Amino acid sequence: MMTCKSISFLFLIVFVCSSAIDVEGRLYDGQSKGNIKNDGSNADQNNITASSKLNTFIQSASSSGGSSMCDHIRPDELPSECDCREGSERYSLIIECLKPFNSTYFNDTIGMKIDIDPCNKDGSKVSIDVTEKDHNIDYPITGIRAGESKNIPIPGLSMIVPTIGHVGIDAAVLISGNPDQLTLKIGLNACAQLTTHQLCASSIPGISNILPWYVLSGTYSFGDICGSKSKSNNNNDIDAGGSKTNPFKLQAGVVE
Repeated sequence: MMTCKSISFLFLIVFVCSSAIDVEGRLYDGQSKGNIKNDGSNADQNNITASSKLNTFIQSASSSGGSSMCDHIRPDELPSECDCREGSERYSLIIECLKPFNSTYFNDTIGMKIDIDPCNKDGSKVSIDVTEKDHNIDYPITGIRAGESKNIPIPGLSMIVPTIGHVGIDAAVLISGNPDQLTLKIGLNACAQLTTHQLCASSIPGISNILPWYVLSGTYSFGDICGSKSKSNNNNDIDAGGSKTNPFKLQAGVVE
């Protein structure tokens, strides 16, 4: 039979055990909360780091812009059917056009790709590619140098004009000057060879309102770009123990 002392002793043991369990539970809860808090801090820190990197990237991208080759031909003055982009070769540019013609005598869509190399060491040059889908025409014209002015017939591309006959579509090209002042007049024209002379679109009723059509018609300055290229080349020559005259200070050719 249990005495009062025994009962009191049992109550004391139960109280001590309960207190120990409660303390252990409080310690565990505190550690868990601490861990959760630390995880949250790490997540916040990661978010801040990612945000900082993104802002740095955006600022870097914004500040990396600069003058492009296309800026030198005043792209806002190009026909709406044309776009300009940087060429595959450094210091070159490419203009691509898809021009629809809707006329009684000429109803077709002509593609034109113009590759301009103003800083070429042998003088500014232009290459052209004229295409027409329905008749599978793809006619490249390469190596037109400064000092040339010509209408170049496109084989297989023509129209019939009453009283005149067949009038061929031409690539019209003029390039003159040097990179500091480079005159370019490039587009499409149409000419017919008559018995005594050549007759072109501007003098032919019915098509003078659509041709000639020019992609570029003006004088453009590439001196800053070509000067940088020339300076770089000269520095390389000097490093190699040689010297070189700046070719871009020389007149590349003038068309009268």
